[in-house]
Amino acid sequence: MSETDGKDIADYLTEAEREKLLASLHHFLVWVGVAEPEQMQIDGNDLSSEMQKHHQTEKDLPPEVHAGQGRIELHRLIWRLINEKEVTLEERQQIEELIEILDRKEKKEEQDLKTEKLSLKQAMALHDEAASIIRAILDLKDILKKKELGAPAEYGAGELIKRKVDQVKKWNKFVDEIKKSGGV
Repeated sequence: MSETDGKDIADYLTEAEREKLLASLHHFLVWVGVAEPEQMQIDGNDLSSEMQKHHQTEKDLPPEVHAGQGRIELHRLIWRLINEKEVTLEERQQIEELIEILDRKEKKEEQDLKTEKLSLKQAMALHDEAASIIRAILDLKDILKKKELGAPAEYGAGELIKRKVDQVKKWNKFVDEIKKSGGV
């Protein structure tokens, strides 16, 4: 039995497993059934860079963004924005900045999944976190799209919940069909 760093070589991710996880991240529906993270640790340098680029201070950030801790209460932020009747120009800019930060974080995790020596458990956790970041990015982009200046105000939490429930139902139906066909 060959060992590396105290782990059996069989504990590490195979190239086939790695490729399967990477392909999954690029699948059109990777985000279906995945919740955005409750909280997200982000690189403080990324946040500082975005704040400097847009001449902002910590006071300008949404209350869910804790720059000093490098932490974002992402789920709470998304739900607050969904429930607001409209998004201000300043909030739109903050959402766009956050999308950029999350996109960089997702790309970093995908790169780690491509290159790092990982166990299958570590790789699955990295994949799942990247998928949840993708979900958060899509939710934030959806908020921007639906709450464009002049967009109808009736779009809100009820409509988004209905859409998410429909997505989960479609996903569950798809999984059931795969199970019936013996794919899982």
